[in-house]
Amino acid sequence: MAVLSFEIEESEVSKIRTILKALGAKKLKVKEDETKMTKEEFYAKIDESIKQAAEGKVQKLTPELKKELFKSIL
Repeated sequence: MAVLSFEIEESEVSKIRTILKALGAKKLKVKEDETKMTKEEFYAKIDESIKQAAEGKVQKLTPELKKELFKSIL
């Protein structure tokens, strides 16, 4: 099992939901966050993401992973 978490525009939610259902996702949970960030908070999140990437705590989307994730629609 894998858990994915990402931020997208609200207008894209239905498209992503359709893709995930086509891929066989069993549980879909959408959490809308109307919280506005300050400029400082925004850059702090970017800095944290850069730190996580430097520590190897991210998974890169390789051509093989992309093919596996989207095989039913490509």
